[in-house]
Amino acid sequence: MKISRWAGVLALTATSALAADPEMGQQLYQDVAIERTIKGQHYTDANCETCHQASFYQRNDRKVSSIAALEAYVEGCNTNLDVGWFPDEVADVAAWLNQEYYRFE
Repeated sequence: MKISRWAGVLALTATSALAADPEMGQQLYQDVAIERTIKGQHYTDANCETCHQASFYQRNDRKVSSIAALEAYVEGCNTNLDVGWFPDEVADVAAWLNQEYYRFE
């Protein structure tokens, strides 16, 4: 039992040291952003392109005007078509669509 306690303490200490390193934190942030992009593109390719072609996202009369509105539209498709995405997957798709087509700040 004492060994597992020490292992937990060491793990927390190592994690705290990594979290305190700003360069490591930036790298972790970039890694997560890349992972979200890959997941978002995968989900979009598998589901969204059934109804929407790329021209749908590139048209001049888009109804989406913010990242929040984009997430709401993606959630609408998720709900109406019973896609079954969890909230983090909806966010991944919206993040990828934003990066690829919308470019909201």
